[in-house]
Amino acid sequence: MEENLTLRDIRALEPIDDISFYLFMIAIAFVLLIIGALLYKLFSTMRERKKETLRKEVLQRLKDIEFDDPKEAAYKITKYAQFLATDEQSERMLEQLLPKLEKYKFIKNAPEFDDEAVQYYNLFLKSVDG
Repeated sequence: MEENLTLRDIRALEPIDDISFYLFMIAIAFVLLIIGALLYKLFSTMRERKKETLRKEVLQRLKDIEFDDPKEAAYKITKYAQFLATDEQSERMLEQLLPKLEKYKFIKNAPEFDDEAVQYYNLFLKSVDG
């Protein structure tokens, strides 16, 4: 009787399609994308804060300029004002201010600042400070 007990309906093992590796790779890519976006946001925020801090520092330096030495003051105003002139209005104000400063830069003993140059300087400060 043992001879008739052969199993004939069992088949060989068949491969099963497994996509868990692909799902794992997609999950890793998604997590890396989220981490990258968060890092980008963090660094861009830090860069903006640094830029704003630098802008405030340059503006303060521009406000602290003393007119005792007109030649040095004209050079400093030109240097700092070009950094701060970012919008159209401040650029126009700078274009009007720079010719007023030219007469103090290139001579050995510069005359004192005249009222017109000081008024243009104050207008420029108001345009970049506001």
